[in-house]
Amino acid sequence: MTPEHDARERRCPRLGHEVRFAYCRTQAHNSLCSRICDCWWEQFDVERFLRDTGKAEQLDRLLADSAKPKVLSLVELIDQAKKNASKG
Repeated sequence: MTPEHDARERRCPRLGHEVRFAYCRTQAHNSLCSRICDCWWEQFDVERFLRDTGKAEQLDRLLADSAKPKVLSLVELIDQAKKNASKG
């Protein structure tokens, strides 16, 4: 089954060329692009669509992460990288 919005296209600010909505909602490990709501909100109710198609948990994580100040996100990423480096 192909969700109704998957064929929609727009210019991706990260990649610099046209992409389909399907690409944005199926990144690595079937996760959402971190900018999916910022990019698609003008074309349709992307948040409602993601909740209705079973991506509510991923969407909530994205929205929570986007509410964090950028510096805090960077510090968390650095801490995670340090933990990963010490394990390997």
